[in-house]
Amino acid sequence: MKKPIILKYSEDDILEIVTEYMAEKHKFGEYRSKSMILGTPGKDLRLVAIITELEDDSIKNTNLEEIDSVIEYNGEHSKIKPMSKEDLLKLRTQLKNLKEV
Repeated sequence: MKKPIILKYSEDDILEIVTEYMAEKHKFGEYRSKSMILGTPGKDLRLVAIITELEDDSIKNTNLEEIDSVIEYNGEHSKIKPMSKEDLLKLRTQLKNLKEV
């Protein structure tokens, strides 16, 4: 069994990791990026980012807070619909019943 690792990343670390991952996923070679974390942890924490080709200077004039105010969430997990309270209670009951078997 592997020993657990404990991580504590700064905002800059988080932004760099996510931006590099997204640039690679979308097949950018060399790129420019601008990103920021907004919101309150556990409530509405979110990342807003733009990634462009290295030659694209328009990124300098991009206002991420403005982008945040006009676009919907478009991450892979944001497409998962939140569960209703009733469905969550049913799921908890099903899980409890599985544990008891």
